[in-house]
Amino acid sequence: EGLKGKVVLIDFWTYSCINCQRTLPYITQWDEKYRDKGLTIIGIHTPEFAFEKVRGNVIDATERYGVNYPVALDNRYQTWRAWDQRFWPAHYLIDQTGTVRQVHYGEGSYEETERLIQILLDTPPAAYVTADPGNHTPNRTPETYVGASRLAYATNTDLVVSKAHEYTLDTEPGRDQLSFGGTWTLKPEYAVAGPDAQLALNFYAADAHLVLGGTGTVDVAIDGRPDLARTVEVSGTPDLYDLYVGDPLAATMTLTFSEGVEAYAFTFG
Repeated sequence: EGLKGKVVLIDFWTYSCINCQRTLPYITQWDEKYRDKGLTIIGIHTPEFAFEKVRGNVIDATERYGVNYPVALDNRYQTWRAWDQRFWPAHYLIDQTGTVRQVHYGEGSYEETERLIQILLDTPPAAYVTADPGNHTPNRTPETYVGASRLAYATNTDLVVSKAHEYTLDTEPGRDQLSFGGTWTLKPEYAVAGPDAQLALNFYAADAHLVLGGTGTVDVAIDGRPDLARTVEVSGTPDLYDLYVGDPLAATMTLTFSEGVEAYAFTFG
């Protein structure tokens, strides 16, 4: 009832999703630019992983990403199901009469959305907000999960779930394939690094990211190139970390983990 007569943007997101993170600079700028003109933005945070159900983690993420509009915690997927949702991110732009005027899944179409916001608010045409849209390399490696419930690209044939097991690393996995080395404990959503834990991944993309939790380090080696080597410090709220950002690259990435670090999913741009 309180939203009657307002233009409303409902944004479904989850904080460790790279595609969601890339949309937030646009959405937060729209909030700042058009809130006083009648736009109301409501975030619906529907988690992909269990750690994203933790209220404190979501609060921390909203602060880091500059989200100042209300965010509802949809931990039981009730709102997600009510809107017949299937994808992160997704937004619904609703006019003053309650009619949905735009549905958009994924990234992009920012100028189209902002122009429609201006039309619905009856504001003069103005320069659109700008942000870094991120990389979208054609034919890039698909999202790759490390947890047992959605593990699809591992070359290891001796996978063991829910208890520590020592694996032999395939140092040359095929395109888009993943290999475990050293000791890992596979859980449904993630894998926990044990002694000498490594992952090898043959990827093609302009950037590569991994959702990580726990506390420790991940050493990144890419085809033995010293200029691409780095150490990722993992701590605080579980989130997405950069492993490689640059020009499109086809290479094998080898990651060496300190014990206790949790690996959830790779994403690429």
